[in-house]
Amino acid sequence: MKKLFLYIFLWLLLSINSNADDISEYQIGGISIGDSLLEHLSRDQIISEIENNKSSYNYLNDDFGEVYIFKKIDGYYALTFMVKPKDKNFNIYSIRGLINYDNKIEECFKKKKEIVKELSLVFIKTTQREETLKFDWDPTGESITYNTYFDFENGDYARVSCSKYKKSLKIKNNWADGLSVKIGKKEILEWFDNPIN
Repeated sequence: MKKLFLYIFLWLLLSINSNADDISEYQIGGISIGDSLLEHLSRDQIISEIENNKSSYNYLNDDFGEVYIFKKIDGYYALTFMVKPKDKNFNIYSIRGLINYDNKIEECFKKKKEIVKELSLVFIKTTQREETLKFDWDPTGESITYNTYFDFENGDYARVSCSKYKKSLKIKNNWADGLSVKIGKKEILEWFDNPIN
């Protein structure tokens, strides 16, 4: 029964054609890279979300902006999208699904391990790597993310992460520890690799 639940969860997690090596053929919450976010939100909602989240990326240029949808979709409590603010169609460059594991990081690790194992069988044309990072904005080093990447030959990627944050930061910012599953175009990684200050 437990395995059946895992397979159903993963089917909901990503609807995947296992023979494909194009990230746009994968989905999170039924949405693909390259889709227009206007199919899910109004232009005003998208622009408002980009403005609301701009301060999180003040160390980068304004080529991309982040948009949240706080609505339960396929087991996620929220989805986030990276789009170009100047793109009139708001085509999606990355999609991230979030699952809450606040103060349950060991449960998050367990679920992450299960998902990575299953995705290793699906993302057969990728290179897998692990990376643990302390968040730069937490000088105490208590906020950490544990990542597994699936790198496509063309630079696109998928990532499964468990992140835990310092308690005071969680209270101050209304954050929660949790698991995220993300798919994205290489342009997003290049953007993050080029801070402006």
